[in-house]
Amino acid sequence: MNSIDVNQLARKIVPRDDVGVHSMDVDGHERESASSNDKAAVALEMVSEAAAAIRELEEQSAQAVARAQDLANSIVNQLEAAEARAERAETAQRDAETAVQELSAALARTRSDLEIARRQLAKKSEELSQTEDRLRLSEADARAAHQRSAEANAKIEQIFEAIRTQLPSREDLSPAN
Repeated sequence: MNSIDVNQLARKIVPRDDVGVHSMDVDGHERESASSNDKAAVALEMVSEAAAAIRELEEQSAQAVARAQDLANSIVNQLEAAEARAERAETAQRDAETAVQELSAALARTRSDLEIARRQLAKKSEELSQTEDRLRLSEADARAAHQRSAEANAKIEQIFEAIRTQLPSREDLSPAN
């Protein structure tokens, strides 16, 4: 930042060797120099230069204040933007945490449902195995019953055959003509 050394500026405007050069008379009163008009002109010039220097300082000060204000406004805008980004990030993080919690709960429910389904499947598999065992036994019983039925039919047939062969036929029973 540009800073003005006031003492240096004052030395430029008011040279030290011009200040305080007065001659005194015998009574201790200042004597008027021959060039009092020149001194007045020099004094006016010095006042004018001092005013110009003050104006320049004021302009530089105003520019510095404006730059500082612009910089402060820029920093405030950057801070506000950073705060907005931070709030959005926090919101996104909360949303993500909520989503993770919901997904975790859904995963737990799914695992529970899967375990229930596994148990039901194991139970149904056991029931199917028992049903298949009963079916095999029933099929074996049916084959044995069919075998017994076939054997019984064969015996009935033998009995019928024995009866036919042992009983007289109708011809044998009819009166002789």
